[in-house]
Amino acid sequence: MIAGGEPIYPVEEWTVTETIFDKSTNYRNETTFSLSNGYIGTRGTFEEAYNFDIDTGLEGNFVNGFYESEKIRYGEANFGSPLYSQSLLNLPNLKETKLFVDGEEFSMEKGTVAEYARVLDMKEGILRRGLVWTSPGGKSVQICTERLVSFEMEHIIATRYEVEPLNFSGEIRFVSKLQGNVENHTRKTNPIVDYGPFGRKLEAEKLGQEETLLYYEGTTQTSKLTVGCGSSHKVMVDGIPIAAYMDAPAVRETKRKCTIQGDVSELEAFISFEIAAQKRVPVSLEKMICYATSLEIKKEELECFVKEELKRAETIGYERLRRYQKNYLEKFWETADIRIKGEESDALIQGLHFNLFHIFQSAVRGGKHGMGAKGLSGEGYEGHYFWDTEMYVLPVFIYTAPETARRLMDFRYETLDQARERARILGHDKGALFPWRTINGEEASTYYPLGTAQYHINADIAYALSLYLQVTGDKEYLKNKGIELLIETARIWADVGSFAECKDGRYCICCVTGPDEYNVLVDNNFYTNLMAREHLKDAAGAVRWMMKEEPAAYRALKERLDFKDEELIRWDEITGKMYFPYDGERKIYPMDDGFMMRKPWDEEKIPEEKRAWLYENYHPLFIMRHRMSKQADAILGMYLHSNLFTEEEIRRNYDFYQEVTLHHSSLSTCIFGIVACDIGRVEEAYKYFMESARMDLDDHHNNFYAGIHAANMAGTWQMTVNGFGGMRCQGGRLTFKPGLPEKWESYAFKVQYQECVLEVSVEKESVRFSLLGGHSICFYVNGEKIELNEGKREWSGNR
Repeated sequence: MIAGGEPIYPVEEWTVTETIFDKSTNYRNETTFSLSNGYIGTRGTFEEAYNFDIDTGLEGNFVNGFYESEKIRYGEANFGSPLYSQSLLNLPNLKETKLFVDGEEFSMEKGTVAEYARVLDMKEGILRRGLVWTSPGGKSVQICTERLVSFEMEHIIATRYEVEPLNFSGEIRFVSKLQGNVENHTRKTNPIVDYGPFGRKLEAEKLGQEETLLYYEGTTQTSKLTVGCGSSHKVMVDGIPIAAYMDAPAVRETKRKCTIQGDVSELEAFISFEIAAQKRVPVSLEKMICYATSLEIKKEELECFVKEELKRAETIGYERLRRYQKNYLEKFWETADIRIKGEESDALIQGLHFNLFHIFQSAVRGGKHGMGAKGLSGEGYEGHYFWDTEMYVLPVFIYTAPETARRLMDFRYETLDQARERARILGHDKGALFPWRTINGEEASTYYPLGTAQYHINADIAYALSLYLQVTGDKEYLKNKGIELLIETARIWADVGSFAECKDGRYCICCVTGPDEYNVLVDNNFYTNLMAREHLKDAAGAVRWMMKEEPAAYRALKERLDFKDEELIRWDEITGKMYFPYDGERKIYPMDDGFMMRKPWDEEKIPEEKRAWLYENYHPLFIMRHRMSKQADAILGMYLHSNLFTEEEIRRNYDFYQEVTLHHSSLSTCIFGIVACDIGRVEEAYKYFMESARMDLDDHHNNFYAGIHAANMAGTWQMTVNGFGGMRCQGGRLTFKPGLPEKWESYAFKVQYQECVLEVSVEKESVRFSLLGGHSICFYVNGEKIELNEGKREWSGNR
């Protein structure tokens, strides 16, 4: 049985289908059917819009990186606390298209709806809706709508709205609107935030309609960012543009016509298309929607850019954009798809496809912005970027879409100066300290114990970068960007800690917060110290590689960064003397120095309705004084660097952390599942996998309305490939230790590694590796070295 009970939607391999419209679940379904291309995101709202309250729907349209600020009100501010917030801003809506059938307005809540289905096609990147609607007056029409957020034209949303009269000939009228009176649902989507944005935050500066085009331009009140957006329209009859159709002799004789009207008010504009339609002849409206902002284009050029993009999109046409969408996704699925045979495999495959589709469409393709924890699917977490991208999402793309991975990493490089400034505020004379949560590169976390204190973000970024370099062999990226990132972030570790006499001269890092948000401002967080040490190793190794292989580039970088040879010596010393908390009696690594001293957690004393929301129901001090963990912390470090521990060490720590971890974060169960595979407990891993694979699709946490959980979505891929497949890339070696759950007959996946494509197929008794692309590859299976090349492209062995 799938964790969480019966699936919400019918189980289908490549689609997610809603067959009944239910207002009470609409808010959640808007996230399910959201679309994005990494630049624009739009929620799965209906074309005709609706007048729902704040608990039943959010008309959301977002541009990555476009935010509004509010001056943050502190009761007691600390030095270095962020002064201004950053919130992804809900933008003017241009999707709205009202339909009138002989004067009667179409609504899902009026008349009669039959044959209803809303379908997310994850192979083609299209959202479709189909139904037969009979108006209160008895007129029946077949309605088919399609929507895509273009991968070919990142500024464009393309829609098609087709109506076919079934039992009459008469008037069909489309009313396309531009709605500028929009605001965020802050109280609903971010209820613990007290600074907004509340109310409308865009000041309209231009709002107009000319012929078949609508345009809006507005600037935010505080951040002073400007958005330009517009829509263009084309009416088709029976698949023929309206002008050509009306010119046909048979149509001229019947005096058919299309009347176009438009109007503009203070915050709205519309264009109306009235067509004299014939029975059984479909009429459609193709609408192109464009968003652009002053983050990429000069304000004075926005209007021209938007109108030119709309013309270009209209010339290309909806059909070509749809074909490109399909082809673009085909290339991704060619490598990223995972095949499973066995019990419950259909539901699992749907969950995996759903997860991979959402993270892929959420990933930025221009390198100018990051990827939020919710993608561009909703307002949750205010649209902020976290470490989720580096630790959960990037590894998936490194092995399946390395170009996308590189562009996501570019965001950190592009915001390196802000990270340097943040380091100075925190008292570090050199180096860069990346923010815990951000949109524009500056720290936006107002509660430093859970935010800024999570220094491990530096090491997380370095880990993702090092993994990318190992898997791709992209030395140019290391030389041009990576080395600077590694050096500047490593410098923080050399300054934040000290060689403590009370710990036999070991290097200690005090007053930090690890990944676990129930244990804050601790000394010697195991995960942080481990990741810092490996970060310093990677940075030192990269510097020495530059010295040898790129001496001229290294000399220039050394001068620009004022990098001293003494710094490299200090990194080596810290690496050799890093301190780790250790419990000799249980032979485990506690999360920090004080973890074993804390009061044991008694779950029975906590009412069931309060268990999942501790910070909302208990004072932080009550939580922090107990020996328990919100999520994977030390165990995450052991997964990432499993080659540094024996299997017995990992087993002891896994058993201990299973006792104390509450899994109150969506980031947790997938990590425990991977580590369970490492120690041969595949069936335990399978239980964790079942909790993760359909977490969002079946809304296990009852908060999907606010946006996707991108980290967990990516974690399910990692659990399949790094968990059951046992794949690691550590120390320059690609290794596998395949396992197979009892309920599965087989599974298969592909990865890209150093310009090769490797397929891994695991069955009950055997495992097969096939070189599908590239010239040669070397890897290890259960410790055995395997080499594949053009003379030998496949290897099989016992599992």
